[in-house]
Amino acid sequence: MDVGMKTLNDRFVELAGLSDGGRVVDLGCGRGPALAAFGARDPQAHLTGFDRSAEALKGARGRLLNHAGTVELEAVDLGKPLPLDDEVADVVVSSNLLECLPDPVRLLNETWRVLRPGGRAVFSHSDFDALVIAGASTELDRKIGHAFSDDAPAWMDSSDGRIGRKLPGMVQASSLVRTHVETWMTTSTELSGHAARRVDGIRGGLLAAARRGRGLVSTGEVEAWYDSIQQAAEKGEFFFSEMAVVVVAGRL
Repeated sequence: MDVGMKTLNDRFVELAGLSDGGRVVDLGCGRGPALAAFGARDPQAHLTGFDRSAEALKGARGRLLNHAGTVELEAVDLGKPLPLDDEVADVVVSSNLLECLPDPVRLLNETWRVLRPGGRAVFSHSDFDALVIAGASTELDRKIGHAFSDDAPAWMDSSDGRIGRKLPGMVQASSLVRTHVETWMTTSTELSGHAARRVDGIRGGLLAAARRGRGLVSTGEVEAWYDSIQQAAEKGEFFFSEMAVVVVAGRL
């Protein structure tokens, strides 16, 4: 079974408790899967998405093209103050963004600023040092897993593969009031969907790091790991799990 990110986005909708016609702001919206989930829940919702990738925002525009309510999508550096007035959002959501920021608590405080009193924020982050991928030998599996968690891709301003487990404490240290913490597991016994994308991402990221001379593992080790994953999938021995930590917080 492959439990995909859309199901997690549906969980965001449940936790957010959006009132009809409310405004949702997605920080690091990517191609818009979370905003689409909120739009499916409330066709009149005011959907606002910020991301620094113009290509991702193009995908979000296509995905939200038929949304009946207002849609605003903008390329934004989320390490800077949000381009929003105070107390304008009913819900703020963000997934797998905070590790990319040199000062993630600053964005949490910005979230507090733009939330209306009584508004709710839902943050999630995968803990990349807790990935489980069956296939390689124990030694190679551990080596690749830690290398991926510790890798700092060139396109990221910051990187912290263990930020999932730190997320509850970060929210607690911000102006927001933390109200709920849970974990969400994405699992698969097939090398497809999210599992395949994550495996390909690990391979691509570590190969790029090795070619830059900054890798913690060699290209040969990466390819040996990847081949072992492919072989495990062919034999029906593949297993994948990814844990996301989900934190709900609000502004009183």
